[in-house]
Amino acid sequence: MKLRFLASVCCAAALAACDQVKEIPNPLGGNKGGAETASPTATIDAYKAAIASQDWQKMYGLLSAEFQKQALAEVEELKRDLAGGDADKKKAAVRRIQDRGMKPEQFAQGDAAKLAAEWVGMEAMKGSARLPKVIKETKSIKLDGAKASVEYFDPEWKSGTIRFVKENAMWRFAP
Repeated sequence: MKLRFLASVCCAAALAACDQVKEIPNPLGGNKGGAETASPTATIDAYKAAIASQDWQKMYGLLSAEFQKQALAEVEELKRDLAGGDADKKKAAVRRIQDRGMKPEQFAQGDAAKLAAEWVGMEAMKGSARLPKVIKETKSIKLDGAKASVEYFDPEWKSGTIRFVKENAMWRFAP
């Protein structure tokens, strides 16, 4: 009887593991299995550390290639608008830069790649749907192959969702 029960439990566990989409409630943080099995929660932990130390280069490294491309494109557009002759575009660019807590002078003289890291860092400091400032607790993770979505709570216990993609054996924030 016990053997039959154990066999049915093992069979049920194996079937659940075969599903491509998995729900993982209340996951534990940390990277227990090395870089190749790093979880989205390990990326969130690294993100929290980067925010706390305001290490924008480290945070930028946690973004997917697509997210980094988008940030770089935004910065290059702002640099063009600041340097261009269209007064309205220049004014709008100055307003966007200042809204992020940055200075237009940085964009006139700075390297676009380095500015992109700070640009997303300032987005995170302001808090956005893509990059929340504070993640109090991870609620659940939904894995679907090389994509994941993480539900979390902010300090006011409001729920939010962050998307991830797996690139180079590491989970990275997706736009």
